[in-house]
Amino acid sequence: MGSRFLAGIAELPLPRRITAEAREARRLAGTPELDRLLGELSGGDRYQRLTAIRMAVVAGDRKYVLAQLDSADLECGVRALGALIRLGVAPEVIVPRLPNLSLRARHALVRALARGGREELADALVTPVRARFGDAEAARLLPYCSPALVAEVLPELAYAVPSWGTLCRRQIGVIFDHVEAGAAEAGRDEWRELWWWLTADVDTAARYDSARLLALAARAVEHVQLTALHPVAGMLARRDPDAVRRLVLHSSGHGRGFAGPALWRAMQVLPDAELAELYAASALYDRYRFLRTLPPSRRAVIATPQLMRLGLGPGEVDVRTLDALPGVARAALARELLARPGGAEVPEIAERLSARLPWVEAKPVLVQAVRRPTAEERAAAYPLLVTAVAGSRDTAVVGELLDLLRRMRSEQDPVRCSALQSLATLPMSLLAVEHVPALEQVVVDALQARDRSYQTSAAIGDLTRTLLVRGAQTGETAFTEAALRISALLAESFSHLNLAGLHHNLPRGAEHRLFEALRPRLEADAARDRWTLALTLADGLERRAFGVPGLQDLVLRACGAADDATVRRAVRLALADPATRDVNLDDMLRRDQSIITLWEAQNLIATRRTDLLDSLLSHPASGRFLSSKVRFVPLFHTGIDRWTPHHIDNYGILLDGYARSANASLGERAGAIRQMGLLPGGFTRLLPYVESDEVVVAEATLTALGRSDEPDRAIAVLAAHVGDDHARVAVSSIATCARSIPPARLGETLAPLLDSPKITAVKEGVRLLALLRAPDAMPIIRALGSRPGTHRDIQRATVFAAGRMLDRDEAWELLRDAVADPEVAGAVLDITPQRLPVPRRERFAAFLRDLAAGSDYRVAAQALDGLTRWYRWSPPDTRDVLVARLTDLSQVGLWTAAMRALLVDAGATGYSAAVVAAVERLLDHADDSYPDRDLPARQRLLTLLHWLTPLPRNTEHGRLLAAPVIELLASDPLWHEQVIELTFAAIRWTEPEQTIAAVQALSPLAIGTLTAYPARRLAERLGPIPDEIPTAALRQIATGLATGPSAAIALAAVELIAKCGNKFGWTPPWSTLLTELRDHPDADVRRAARNTFMARE
Repeated sequence: MGSRFLAGIAELPLPRRITAEAREARRLAGTPELDRLLGELSGGDRYQRLTAIRMAVVAGDRKYVLAQLDSADLECGVRALGALIRLGVAPEVIVPRLPNLSLRARHALVRALARGGREELADALVTPVRARFGDAEAARLLPYCSPALVAEVLPELAYAVPSWGTLCRRQIGVIFDHVEAGAAEAGRDEWRELWWWLTADVDTAARYDSARLLALAARAVEHVQLTALHPVAGMLARRDPDAVRRLVLHSSGHGRGFAGPALWRAMQVLPDAELAELYAASALYDRYRFLRTLPPSRRAVIATPQLMRLGLGPGEVDVRTLDALPGVARAALARELLARPGGAEVPEIAERLSARLPWVEAKPVLVQAVRRPTAEERAAAYPLLVTAVAGSRDTAVVGELLDLLRRMRSEQDPVRCSALQSLATLPMSLLAVEHVPALEQVVVDALQARDRSYQTSAAIGDLTRTLLVRGAQTGETAFTEAALRISALLAESFSHLNLAGLHHNLPRGAEHRLFEALRPRLEADAARDRWTLALTLADGLERRAFGVPGLQDLVLRACGAADDATVRRAVRLALADPATRDVNLDDMLRRDQSIITLWEAQNLIATRRTDLLDSLLSHPASGRFLSSKVRFVPLFHTGIDRWTPHHIDNYGILLDGYARSANASLGERAGAIRQMGLLPGGFTRLLPYVESDEVVVAEATLTALGRSDEPDRAIAVLAAHVGDDHARVAVSSIATCARSIPPARLGETLAPLLDSPKITAVKEGVRLLALLRAPDAMPIIRALGSRPGTHRDIQRATVFAAGRMLDRDEAWELLRDAVADPEVAGAVLDITPQRLPVPRRERFAAFLRDLAAGSDYRVAAQALDGLTRWYRWSPPDTRDVLVARLTDLSQVGLWTAAMRALLVDAGATGYSAAVVAAVERLLDHADDSYPDRDLPARQRLLTLLHWLTPLPRNTEHGRLLAAPVIELLASDPLWHEQVIELTFAAIRWTEPEQTIAAVQALSPLAIGTLTAYPARRLAERLGPIPDEIPTAALRQIATGLATGPSAAIALAAVELIAKCGNKFGWTPPWSTLLTELRDHPDADVRRAARNTFMARE
């Protein structure tokens, strides 16, 4: 019964065969006939058993599927496991079998749970999976568990979650709760983690609760960049535009990543003043797009303050932003800029601004520019001419432009190219039918030029595309006919039309009008066996081409073209439409069976048209792509698991013959052998090649055995080669097979690797024991690591393995033993915090602290370097160890590593006591001398202060370090330079009163050679003035410093006033303050003020 049924559907295409199985299963559901059918299939080969499982699932026969769960056939067991979960199975059935599931089976279990609706089973699996296979595998289950369980275990398993995106999509509410709980005491490092977790699938988070997301963003913006919110910026702005505005304008600058049309459109509800703030905060390259999203009536009000701010020269204005303004406003601003110094006087700037004037005013200037004597000047002028025409929005002006372009015939190619490229950007709406002859003449002249370049041809192609689209939009045949004539000329000059992405530019239904307009040309080309335009059009229309029957007919006809490259392209397009690809494939194979050599045809046959496999595998296919003398052997890469045994046997025979063929190259034979490894039952076919004398063949066979569906038998063969010259290949294949071996047998299975004389084999065996969580992994690894004479690389591998099993005390003992050898200790320090849960991070940090305090300096140096990554979990007394190492002048090899670890901790936590203690100790011995050393304590303190200085500038925690250190150093004139540096590092320009007080406090310190030092440090600290610093704050600081008590403070005021005057323009108060300082009692101040100029000559 079963065999007859399978034989009856064997020759059907795969989708119809699967449908027939499902129909028969539903027909027999609940009847004795189904039991007899399944029983008969169960006694057959693997294909029959897998078919039985599929039919049982369709019929809802849990009893049968449950019986297959413990099948000796690994593949059947895995399929049955997934099927049972799909049908719904009690946890009591799966949990007892869990310890015996291989890694591959466990991954199949997770994939089955991913179908959803199995929360009870997933909840029941978390605890036993965690206990037996570790946190990483338990974390894989969390997306499919109930929210209550996820909320309970997520704090412990968060570090091991492999895909936060998946968890977000399934458990976003729990993640919100988790992040909110952790945000209360989060610093910068914690926020990096929390923010990544929350925004791994930011779209899900925003749709779930945008208000909570914005609230968390307001807390996170101080610590992390908010660029992750960019994809949902518009959604969030529609929800709360004021909240988004505050994020964008935050003083940290972390919200500047918010940008894009969706955001800007949503923010239009804000008043002009607030929109102007957002515009000023946006990047220069975004401002044009920002304005384009706004109604034209609002653009000038928002953009003018930035375009016309004082201090910005006419040549520095972004003219592209000017182009976004309405014509009247654009012209008014252009005139004002031309009237400024440096506007009309500089020809290049004058022409650029004149292009934004009305055509009547712009034309005389630009016509003169396009007639300049050098080609470079003319090439720069033509885009300006086109810009002026586009700004006019007048079709009559376009006609004047085309008249001016007639002189292109006598131009050099760089000039023609520049003109045509700019002409291609002209808005389509300005093109009228009466322009077509002149435009076509300009193009023809360019095509006929002797020095025509590729760039010029590409620009002509863009113009041709514009004409085609314009014709499709308006229905005017003149545009289309001109485009066809130009494309014909392009083809004659071996250039082709680029229609990529055409489907984006056409209105709905316009593809039909476009095709009808092109049909005469396409039919004429087809009659001459020319298919380029038809195939280019089909490519450009993409899926919209499927609905144009005439175009599809042409594509199918192109499959018989004389040119091979044309046929390959046509076959790809003909098989792209899911609705017609089967029929098209039949039609093509009737005409030429060698089409099967093309990848698109092979893939379709392997995955859908399995009814064609017999003709493909049994009979030589000859045609244009294949000689009748050649036996073609396709190398399929997908779909084989759904073939019938008959097809698999035929393919196996074909591959075997190819692998033995004397006419095939060595690489082709090796490829056929590797392909045999993909076939069900391929192990037996591969055995004859294992002992081949040809290295390439033998290693291809070992590689194929790694893919075998009989891993036990394959490992037995591969184990014989782990000690010979093929070890690297055999080891890799064993690693692949081991993923299909139940955990209890892993120790025995991997024993050949551990006993191999090859170090690489032993290392891989150790790694697999830990990765696959063999029950006896730790005793085996410890015994191997303690074996006398064990190679150092193997010992390092045991440390790596122990790092994966730190939930066991034996692993910690192994680590303690390993650090006795400095060469192996490095492997211990390679363990990162992200691999451990928080309790073990604290234990490991304490472990590193002990190593850093130990007597072995080589190990201590590595431990000190490691502590820079573990400070968040280090015991409090770790700082004492770091201070002791830094200030111990009896040794010289550890102090820099200790200093780095100390500053990383202090900068992140703001804990200043340890840094102050180190400064005090080094100060006490700053003048001590040692034999063959020069003031070592002073050198260490200088280095410490040098690396301490950036911390107050970059973080608030680091800022807390500055005050106590400054207090310690201020009384000693030898350290006043460092005091000045720290003072300027700690100031905040947004706190004017505190800044004035801090700088003026330097007055008694900045004397002698340090008089000008505060001014230099202020210039370096401020740099180019950031936009987020309020002008009012800078004005207050400048005024306060200008009346300072000493020349040093006045010099700093001059430096600040110069920067502000150059940025904001020399208007009061900057001009007033500078003028006053030019009469300062101190000559140095007067000199600096008078050497700062408010206007350049």
